Amino acid sequence: MSDMAIEDRYATLELKDGILHFVYKPIRCINLTIAKNVVETRLRFQEGICYPVMCDLRAVEGADKDARDYLAIKGSLLTKAQAFLIKSNYTLHILSMYLQTTAVNPPTEIFKEETPAIAFLSRFRKEI
Repeated sequence: MSDMAIEDRYATLELKDGILHFVYKPIRCINLTIAKNVVETRLRFQEGICYPVMCDLRAVEGADKDARDYLAIKGSLLTKAQAFLIKSNYTLHILSMYLQTTAVNPPTEIFKEETPAIAFLSRFRKEI
């Protein structure tokens, strides 16, 4: 499996060691347009292959309700597991509420450091 990467206006996507790293660029508030764009970009990048995904939200300040609702439904498509990488307690609170109130299919965890997030996702990598 070869590693690859793309970058667009909202995020950088990189496949490293069987884990998809989805790193948001600085965004004050994710709206529905941005949410649809990033999901479409990720699904195109994955070309129908399901991966464990590390979603780095450290540069994002927030998301409006329409965006959160859309990401709750479409954001986990083609994901074996999700690790959200965050920096603030506010984001931790919002994501914790999301995980408690949404029927999230893949195993999902929230982390403040990358190393344990990668360790969690490594259990879901496809054997090469």
